[in-house]
Parts: sequence; C-alpha cells; structure tokens
Amino acid sequence: MTRDQPRIHKGKAGARSGTEQAVRATLDALAQRLRAIAGVLLAEQQEHPAPDVSHLLPALVDRVLTARSRQETWLLLTALTGAYPTVDEYETVRRGLELCEDRTSAEMLLLEHAQSVIRARGIEPLELDVVTDATLIDVDFSARNDKQTGIQRVARRVSSHWVPRHDVVLVVWSDGLAGHRRLTARETHRVLHHGEPWAGQTRGADTETPRLVVPWRSTLLLTEVPPAGASPALSALGQFSGSTVVAIGYDAIPVTSADMRPLGDAGTFVKYLTVLKHASRIGAISASSAAEFRGFSEALAAQGLRGPDVVEVMLATEVPAPVDPPARSERPMVLCLGSHELHKNHLAVLHAAETLWHEGLDFELHFVGGPGWDMTEFRQRTAAVVAAGHPLVDHGILPDQSMWNLCRRAWFTVFPSLHEGFGLPVSESLASGTPVVTSGYGSTQEIAAAGGCLLVDPRDDDDLTAAMRRLLTDQAERARLTDEAARYEPKPWATYADELWDALVGAHEGTS
Repeated sequence: MTRDQPRIHKGKAGARSGTEQAVRATLDALAQRLRAIAGVLLAEQQEHPAPDVSHLLPALVDRVLTARSRQETWLLLTALTGAYPTVDEYETVRRGLELCEDRTSAEMLLLEHAQSVIRARGIEPLELDVVTDATLIDVDFSARNDKQTGIQRVARRVSSHWVPRHDVVLVVWSDGLAGHRRLTARETHRVLHHGEPWAGQTRGADTETPRLVVPWRSTLLLTEVPPAGASPALSALGQFSGSTVVAIGYDAIPVTSADMRPLGDAGTFVKYLTVLKHASRIGAISASSAAEFRGFSEALAAQGLRGPDVVEVMLATEVPAPVDPPARSERPMVLCLGSHELHKNHLAVLHAAETLWHEGLDFELHFVGGPGWDMTEFRQRTAAVVAAGHPLVDHGILPDQSMWNLCRRAWFTVFPSLHEGFGLPVSESLASGTPVVTSGYGSTQEIAAAGGCLLVDPRDDDDLTAAMRRLLTDQAERARLTDEAARYEPKPWATYADELWDALVGAHEGTS
C-alpha cells in the first residue's frame, strides 16, 4: 500500500544569540512548539494567529476547549511542557479544564501546570517537530549501545530493511526522557550498519541540539523494551495521543522467570506492561512467546480493557555463506552460544562437561557470549575448570562472522536454556549446518521440529550429560543430525521484516 509522505511541522524559531539568557531561550522554544502544533490543530483556519505566545496560546486553548478531544489536549500539553505528559499529568489537566468557566481560567491552569511539571521533571527547553502519517521506530538501546544480543539483532535487522522501503523515522529517547528525538549520525550508523567501521563523516552530528519528534496520527513501533522511566509517558501516549502503539513481543522472562533475573528487571518489565495494556498489537517472535503475551492481554478483561491483539510472526535466521567454509575441528569441539545469564543454564553445561571429562572423553568446550548480571559462580567454576587442565575457552563477544565460523567448526552446539522467547543460537547453529542439543519445550522445541536437534530436559543434569555424551561418541547419530541440520531452511530477515510490518503497521496504514 502506498502512503503519503510524512508531514513535518517545524514552525519557525526566533533568532538566537549566544548571550541570550535562559529565560529567553525557554520562551523561544515554547513559541516554536506552539507554532508547530498550530500547524496541525489550526490548519483549517483562514488566518493564522500572530506568532507570539500571547496571541497563539489563546487560539490553541479555544480549539482544545471547543473540540474536547483527548488527542488535541495531549498535543497541547506536550507543546506547553516540552515533554510527553504522563497519565497522571494528563488526567489532572483534563479534570481541571472541565471545571474552568472561561478561556482565561483555562490558560492559567495550563500555564501553571506546565511550569510545575517543567520544574518537577527538570525538563530542558527543546523545540519540536510534529510528524504526521508516519511510523516512528523506537530503537533506543540499539542506537546508544554496541551490544548485540538477540533483541538488538532483531531491532537492527528490521530497521535496516524498513528504512529504504517505508516512511519511517528512527527515534530514541531524549536526555531526561522528555520524549523522542531523531538519531544522530553515529547512532544511525550503529543501528543500520552495526559491525562496520564508523568513519565519523558528519562531524558535530552527535552534538547538535536535539528536537523532540512528536507523533500525530502516526504509529509508534517499539522494537525493544523502553527505559523504565519512559513508561508513564508512553502509557499516556497509547491512551490519549491518537497515535497507535505496536510492539515486538520477545518474552516475559523478567516476570515469569523472575528468580533468574535481577530484581530491577521485573520492575522495568512491569512498567513496560502498563504500556502494552494500551498497545494496539504485539508481534510475538514464536508461538511460545505469543502464548505468554496473549495470556497477559486476555487477563486485561478484568480491568475492563480490550488489550492488544497478539499475532505470531516467527523470527528469522539468516547466516551468510562463508567465502572459505571452515572444516570441522579434528578434536571434538562443543560450542555453547549466548550471554551468561542464569536462565541460559551455562552452569549445567559446565557440570555436564566436567562429568564427561572425568569419564575420559576428549573434547573442547567453547563459550561465546557477553556477561550476565551475576557472573560470580560462572567465573569461579570456569576458573576451576581451567586450573584443572580441562580445555575450556570463553571467547566473550565475537563478531557475527567469527561466531558463525565457530559454529561450522563445532561438532555440535549446546543450548539448554530454561526459558526463551525464541532461541536464535539454535536456529543460527542449524543454519550453519551444525546440530544442537537444546531444551525440549517452548520456542526451542518449535525450532527443533525442523530436525537437527537432540532434545533434553534442561533441568535434568543427567539428561543433558547423556545427550552430550551421545553426540561425542555416537558417530552415526551425529552424522544423522548433521545431515538434518544441512537441510534446515531458515527464514530470511527480509521475509520476517515484511511479515512483521504487515502484522504491526499494515493494518493501520492509511487510517488516522
């Protein structure tokens, strides 16, 4: 479906000098923000009001009082404060406006509220652009960090596919979480060209004054869990702004497996759920993930809420063919992929490996992945294993191509995770032609249905040890699973990105 180009209303900022006082800068930013929203709220008027705040504000207040529109009230509050309002801030003003007897009292209410919020939240005076009829893609963490776990891989892959094909605006959160802003050149490179050298061609691009990007009758797509402090404003945006919020649903591990995550994760995720309560649709990355989010959505009926529609869009796997395919290692190599989080169950892998070494089996154990939130026991155990002379290597974080080359050299990989939304290490191992020992339930079982996997109960050390022993000693079984892995047909990222767009954005295109 063809979309109109997004309409951006910037207004005109007054001239500035380096010697202007902070109060002048604040008033200039306020005037620009009011002119920007006038471009959408007062667009039908034959004559625009004078550009100064004293004349522009009354016209906008008249409009809001007359229309009694939630979305127009939300937009005016955003312009007055220079930040997305929270639910409490919005409701306080809405109720106050209902009791105002005239426009003058409404103006005073709004100005006093704005002053109070700016002081309480420490909001810096920023100008804003109103973006209409577009899709904003929130890639905050992936833009600010070089970390490349499964979530960042998804956010970057789909963004790289969508940017040249759709009317999208990549956004991150402004400092202080006032609202969204566009990415700097460095952040854009980190999202769209991760892993490639950054030449810094656009000098100064990362230090330019940011401007808020405010959605109006648009779609905001959350590719990651947003910062916890942003949730109150995002919840209000979903309820009152008139724009649609949609999200990729990865998993509910922070609450359903909270015993394996730091305490702060549960609090952050619960705040995120207050946003998803008012989302339109969630695109879950597996059937297992969809079941988790569907259960959450259905439970919202107890609050009188409809809840988001949850659709399954099975995640992609794409491993480029190597220029020179590496041969399998002569010495047996077992590879364990994934960050060292407790739910990845790497301590169980270590225990199984030690048991097999004590039995006299000769093999190398390699780990690839970043640190988890509690590394104490893992580091102690690995140090003890190395001190005992066993062949263990922890590579830490590797570039994708290096990781895939290790997959191709390994005899098999092991991924006995206790809880996964999908399990990219399983599918990427199969896409590299290498069999996997993995968990026999949830999303990893879904992937294993294609073949090439030996399923285990990850909570049973003996079961995991027996599976690893089997693939180290049974050449026929290993050959059978290797042959199945070689026939694995992964879903391309382009296919996944198109399916996800259709599921999350396609239904809303062309609507207001």
